[in-house]
Amino acid sequence: MKPSFSLISFNFVIVFLLVHGSLSFNNLHHYCNEAARSDPNLSCDFCIASLEAISKSKNASLEELVEISTVLAMSKATNISRYISQLLKAQNLDKYHTSALQDCLELYADANSTLHDSKCVLKSKDYSKANIDASAAMDSSSTCEDGFKEREGVVSPLTRENNTFFQLTAIMLAFINMLSRS
Repeated sequence: MKPSFSLISFNFVIVFLLVHGSLSFNNLHHYCNEAARSDPNLSCDFCIASLEAISKSKNASLEELVEISTVLAMSKATNISRYISQLLKAQNLDKYHTSALQDCLELYADANSTLHDSKCVLKSKDYSKANIDASAAMDSSSTCEDGFKEREGVVSPLTRENNTFFQLTAIMLAFINMLSRS
């Protein structure tokens, strides 16, 4: 018995969808590998895990991955700001910690605004300006962390959050740089 044309067509469609889905998934891995190669501070595993958490990234183009990574960084900046606000409500903070946390709160508010601006300029394909914005936002995490290091023996309560934000903005920046070269 010969297979019918519709059965062959159906099988072809299924195989095509499976292959296409795996190629898109491999693109994500490819872009994260390339990003990690371009920046020794960026973790490929972190890049993949962060982007795989967003379902639409599995089929995303590089431009879409830039947008997704920008939104992830903006979301993280917002979450860090909320966390800092919670820390500032604690009654047992000394003046130094309060001042450092307030500085960090301002840095992350500025970073969120800068990332929003970057998202807008990316739509116009102004990769140079987007690069500057992403770099400025990235500096927020380091500047925040450095604020706690100014006094010996003080430990930042934001180290993990600062590192995560740094990685997210590094992903975004690496993807922007890839776009600017294409």
